[in-house]
Amino acid sequence: MEVEMSTDQISNLIRLKGIVRLLRPHQYYKNLLVFFGLFFSRNIFRIDTWIPVLIGFIALCLISSLNYIVNDFKDREKDKSHPDKKNRPFSSGVITIQMGLLLMIVILASTTLLVVFIPETYDPIYLFSRISEEGDYESAQVTVDSKIAFILILGALFITSQLYSFFLRDYVFVDIITISVNYVWRAVAGVVLISVTISPWLITLCFTSAMLLALAKRKGDMTVLGENAKEHKRVFKLYTEDLIDQSLATVIAVELLAIFIYLNERHANETVFIILSLPLFTFTLFRYLFLVSNKGEICRKAEKLFFDKQLISTGLIIVLLFFFAIYFPNFLDNLIGLPPDR
Repeated sequence: MEVEMSTDQISNLIRLKGIVRLLRPHQYYKNLLVFFGLFFSRNIFRIDTWIPVLIGFIALCLISSLNYIVNDFKDREKDKSHPDKKNRPFSSGVITIQMGLLLMIVILASTTLLVVFIPETYDPIYLFSRISEEGDYESAQVTVDSKIAFILILGALFITSQLYSFFLRDYVFVDIITISVNYVWRAVAGVVLISVTISPWLITLCFTSAMLLALAKRKGDMTVLGENAKEHKRVFKLYTEDLIDQSLATVIAVELLAIFIYLNERHANETVFIILSLPLFTFTLFRYLFLVSNKGEICRKAEKLFFDKQLISTGLIIVLLFFFAIYFPNFLDNLIGLPPDR
């Protein structure tokens, strides 16, 4: 039996779909970086560390949606001439300005409520060096509540995103670097929530990986929009396809080098882990470069990378190798009979 919907019901359904599109939940995968600190600090089996990180993940998703709302509102007139963005809720008229403002208030209130429930832990942060009475240098420190630190990072994420939307996105390479910094904020947020040491490798690899995604997005936009790209973003007057391709190759080389150094510095005694990881990481980055060069849709929508079978299978193997290397050191070496001291 078919049920006919009234005009009001259809309008409400369209509006609801518009709200979902405005919040962009399909972009929330970026906030999974908040779990990296939990994994690499060997804390995934501690239930007490999962609570603040899960809350932090939801809060980051809400702030991400807040950024999307502000960005879409700002660009609503320009988006009307874009082949894809013209269907965004503000530019298509599905969501009104008043409704968008109400959504922003709800998101801010929800984020504030979530932060209240984050458990408080304290960790010393070294601010500067001073000379003691004995003439030696020592570090001065303050004790910072993890909740306060997380709030500051949420603020930094929001401010950086708005600086990009209103100003920095018009400057060549500054736009890509700013986007990459936002990925770093997400990773650091997960670290401060459980008060563990911030690894420079976490920052480096997050930053370079984000650079690859941002460069690919620029390449995809230029491919799809062609000469019209300059009308949608002024920065496309400065970018060229050759420049983007050269930049992609450079960043991939830098990331591979960083991975190689990381493996040899942090896992020097894990011979099997290094032997298996090097070709897998190399293939992953080259596979990404292949997809970016041959499939424009993946360039513009990075979430489609999760549907590439080769990337998925390789990524799962890498995660499994890291799991054994971090939580069961020398397990893989012992499995094939390599001596522990080499």
